[in-house]
Amino acid sequence: MGFEKTVLDKVAKVLEQDRQAYFCNGTLFVCAPEPDARRVFSMLYKDYNGRVTVSWVAGESEFAYDFTA
Repeated sequence: MGFEKTVLDKVAKVLEQDRQAYFCNGTLFVCAPEPDARRVFSMLYKDYNGRVTVSWVAGESEFAYDFTA
């Protein structure tokens, strides 16, 4: 299973919904309220040893997650 597919499956489990997350140019975007976005970040941070950052997409209920080396 590819990296992106694995991450999307993990996010879907946290959000308990499909189709609220997608990748674009290596960045994960999640459409969710802030409390759910925080849960996603906590899960990713734990699973990827702190190698993830999160940003809020201005004017949207969307968050961008970037994976770092």
